[in-house]
Amino acid sequence: MSESAQPALDPFDAAFIADPFPTYERLRNECPVVQVDQGKGFWFVTRNDLVREAAADPSRFSSQVGSLAAVPPSPELLAAMKAIMPPDMRNVPTLLTLDPPGHTRNRRLVSRAFTPPKVKAFEATARAIAEELTDGWAPGTEVEFVRGFSVPLPVRVIAIGLDVPGDRVDDFKRWSDNAVAPIGARLSDAEMLEVTRSDVELRAFILDQIARKRAAEPAADVLSTLVHARLDDTETADLAEGTSRQLSDDEIVSIVRQLLVAGNETTTNLITQMMVRFADEPAWWARLRAEPALIPAAVEECLRLVTPSGVNQRKTACPVDLGGVTIPQGADVLISYQSANHDERTFPEPERFDPTRPNLGEHLAFGRGIHFCPGAGLARMEARVALEVLTQRVAAYEIVGRDALEWNETFQLRAVRRLTVRVTA
Repeated sequence: MSESAQPALDPFDAAFIADPFPTYERLRNECPVVQVDQGKGFWFVTRNDLVREAAADPSRFSSQVGSLAAVPPSPELLAAMKAIMPPDMRNVPTLLTLDPPGHTRNRRLVSRAFTPPKVKAFEATARAIAEELTDGWAPGTEVEFVRGFSVPLPVRVIAIGLDVPGDRVDDFKRWSDNAVAPIGARLSDAEMLEVTRSDVELRAFILDQIARKRAAEPAADVLSTLVHARLDDTETADLAEGTSRQLSDDEIVSIVRQLLVAGNETTTNLITQMMVRFADEPAWWARLRAEPALIPAAVEECLRLVTPSGVNQRKTACPVDLGGVTIPQGADVLISYQSANHDERTFPEPERFDPTRPNLGEHLAFGRGIHFCPGAGLARMEARVALEVLTQRVAAYEIVGRDALEWNETFQLRAVRRLTVRVTA
């Protein structure tokens, strides 16, 4: 296909962020591997089979990527950001931006914090929080759902998991918001400086918490598990000689920042957009109330439809032929799980909500391959508990201003900013 015939795509455009699916459909069918901005920008991969191929091959599609910015920061901004940071502050690649064998070692250590028994231990806490948040939702009640439910539920759960003191949870949320703000978005210089200041505060807080955990006996919380996790001889046999068996302080800081995205922002987005979707599916809402055993499958279908972490970045480690298109070495590649999850070749009638799909488990909402989200079990549990509590406590509801939803400014972590819900029964 010629460049002039390619569907227009500006992923930073507000209209695309609000509704990317028609554009994704055209891209999948006409140019599933395409370079954005007439050959000068990054590459987009949108078809399910090609997304799977790229995501599963770290030898060709490296995760060691730089930042993806609509406008690169000026030298003046970079200097101002550096002046805010302490001299010893550095970003250490850990999971999302690391390839094997370093990624292999880190994942083995991090996965210990998210075993099924550890996730199960949080369920009663998550349910108690969800029930507390919905107390008093009588018919006629209007709730700003994002602030009143979908933010505090995962924030409080992950804060408890990281043993954040109760009087610091508000700071924790602010740091979390700022940590994800630059991802796939356009920020002003002033906003970037605020993000940097926030990151410095977060790092100092985590380092204090790490020191406290190292001085104490191992505990069940996530942070203590990360601090005390240690590889045994069998787990280092396939790694380079001299590989450290424990995570460093800088590595734990990096991992906690990533947990803020995975354990807070994306789960908030999922729960919020579940409510948007079910407002258009009252029959399914009623059925879930009557048959709560269907809720886990409903969560999976919502994960497919929403895909909170919609686009991941890679960099080609060599020239790559993908779908008959040659991508040069060193190119920035965006693999769209969001588009892949709406691919009609894999999921017939992809825009239809159907938790009885026979291939429901094939969705890519948590990624694929070595970078499959280690916190997937926690996110699934929180969404399931949220839906269980909401369906039992709210017989029916409507969205106020359904046709004027306000979306955030990032295409990678697409989210509804505010959602007013009126309980009707």
